[in-house]
Amino acid sequence: MKRLLWNKHTKLVLKHIAGWFCIVAGLIMFITPGQGILTVLIGVYLLADEIPIFGKLKRWLERRFPKMADFVHRKGSQLKAKFHKKEP
Repeated sequence: MKRLLWNKHTKLVLKHIAGWFCIVAGLIMFITPGQGILTVLIGVYLLADEIPIFGKLKRWLERRFPKMADFVHRKGSQLKAKFHKKEP
């Protein structure tokens, strides 16, 4: 079996799959028990760089809720630092 290539296209496809899955799951959670709004927002944040309407929604949320945006950016940078390997 060939090894999966981790190029920018593979990462983009996986990001789209995860983002759209979160949005659909969040919409389902609106009518069933669960954290629907939070899950939809996670999907929007994942897709904000590629889809313009989600980018506008993300910027509006960051302007409307600056403390929440600061918290999200701080946690995102902590996760990147934790999971990205530093080359020796």
